[in-house]
Order: sequence, then C-alpha cells, then structure tokens
Amino acid sequence: MKDSILWTTAQAGPDNIAAAVSDNEGLPRYFRVQTETSMDPKRDLMKIALSDVRAKSLLLTLTNLGYSLYFHAAGESRFIRHDRLRHHWPAVKSGAVSVSENEIFYTFEEPPSGRVERLVVVFSPVSSRARLVRYFRRSFGTLQKFIAPHTAVLRVADMGGVKGAFYLDTTALPHNSLNIHRLIEDVAGRFAVPREKVVIYGASKGGTGAVYHGLAGGWRSVAVDPILSDEWYETYKKDYHFTAGDVFPAPKQEVFSELFAEISRETNSLRPGTVIITSSRSPQFSYTFDAIAPLRERITVFDSQNTEIRKHPDVAPKTIYAQVMAINSLLLGLDLPVGQRLIP
Repeated sequence: MKDSILWTTAQAGPDNIAAAVSDNEGLPRYFRVQTETSMDPKRDLMKIALSDVRAKSLLLTLTNLGYSLYFHAAGESRFIRHDRLRHHWPAVKSGAVSVSENEIFYTFEEPPSGRVERLVVVFSPVSSRARLVRYFRRSFGTLQKFIAPHTAVLRVADMGGVKGAFYLDTTALPHNSLNIHRLIEDVAGRFAVPREKVVIYGASKGGTGAVYHGLAGGWRSVAVDPILSDEWYETYKKDYHFTAGDVFPAPKQEVFSELFAEISRETNSLRPGTVIITSSRSPQFSYTFDAIAPLRERITVFDSQNTEIRKHPDVAPKTIYAQVMAINSLLLGLDLPVGQRLIP
C-alpha cells in the first residue's frame, strides 16, 4: 500500500476504484469522496445515493470492499476500512466501547447488585447518521431499570453493510453472524449464565438479529416488528436500507425461509421462548406473518391493535409494556402462550 488515503468523486461512480486500488498496491485505510458542486454539500453519500444511480453504485462498491462511512462535512464523505475501526473510533479508544477478538463492538452493563445471574443481549435499530454511531444506536436505554434483578445488559453494535448488517453475514463480513454468536457465548460463559437465562432483544433491524440469533443459536428472544424481508424497503422506499447490490450474500427472505424450514423439520428442537411483538397495522406485518408460517403455532406472536400505530417505527414505542413483560417472563422461565395473540 502506497497511500493510506485515496480520493474520488460521487459522480465518478465506481469505475476508477479497481484501478486506483491496483495502482496503490492495496486497499487504503481511507477513501474520501467529494460530491459535485451541484449537489447539496450537507448531503452525505448515503443520502445522495438514494436518488443518484452512480453515487449508489460507488457507495455499494466501497461497502463491499469493507468500508464504512464515518464522517461527512463540506461536501466530503469519508470512509474507513473495517479493520481500522478499533484504532479510529473515539468511543473504542476511550474504553466506552469494547471490541471482541473477532472485531465485534459492544458494551457491557453489570446490574446494580454486581451479581450477574441473567443476561439480556440488545441489538440496535436502524440509524442514518453519517457517523459510526449509526451502527450502535442505543435501544431502550433505560432497560436496566425494568428487568429482573441480577441481569446484565450486553449491547452489540451492528457493523457492516451501509446501515448495518442486520446482524447477518455480508459480502465484506462473511463470518459476521458467527462472530456475534461467539461474543454472546463468551460473555455468558464468563459469568456462568446458563443458556435458558439469556434473552436476545431488538426492535426493527435489531429484531431481525434477535429472531435470527435466537433461533439459530438456541437462545430465548424478543423481537419487535423484525424486518424479515427486503422486499418492502426495496420496492417502496428506494432501497432505503441498501440491501440490494450484492451487499448481502442472500436477501433476508431467503435467509429466514431456510432457517425456519430447517427448524420446522426438527420435531423436538424448537428453541424455547421465541417472542415476536408486531402489529397488523405495520407494513412489515404481512412479510413477517408469511415468513414465520412454518413455526407460527410454535412461537409467541403478539399483534398490537393500538390505533396509534400507523407505520413500522411506531410499533416499538407503542408496545413497551409488552416488551418488558416478555423479556422478564423469559428471564424468569415463565410460560408464554404460543401462537398469535391480540394485545392492545
């Protein structure tokens, strides 16, 4: 590698990237992307890419090479190579955020008692900020106040992809889900927390991860209006999550179809305590309901009828009471009804 920084422009698209990397004799630590003077200098490359085909192609190319947008100002979007994140991110350097040996970023909150007997793993929802914190949006920040005593909280960042990897594998991070699995195992093992006292929790994108890791890893889980298909956002929201363009080895609908089918064939192996809190008023409901069909009568689905729910982001804040109930029930080993149940 000759230079640690390479420059390009949004309008140039991805055409010059391969040649620039070759001439540089390797991937630089950083890419800096200048937007054209005709573009709003306050709009980062993610925002520009929603309506500009070449800018989107450039963004996806950099993402698949393992770069993340970490800063934007004055018409310049800056990208950093994944393996440099731990050396660059101020929260990591200050010790506020920890990094596993497999490059998974996380925080750990001990319970007030100092005794760790249970563990809640929190996955983050989507954020669109042109900062690294978009991968680690804090979800339910006051959770510690409402869960059973002696319960620690492990918050896991969702690095990879443009707006996160949804805690799945990506082209650039093909072992991402396994590394997340290892982190949870390691933290639970450190405090001798048994598997049945671990609950994975998340809303939206975090809910995607909660469903996947709960079922694939054999942990209890509470997922709030999870996104189990890419179709709606790709069709109606201009691919708002940037899931197209080979960023992921397979679309979510395929990932979950295979996972649910595999588990449904294992007669006695359904992992205990899978809870999905959703609403038939959310545009994600039909996708979720269809996706879980093979397991619908073997997991718990709470369908909120709250008339204040009008869109997907409304589900989480309007169902907090059900989330707390479900998390604590699973932590304490209390039975929840399987199948679909209507809730307020």
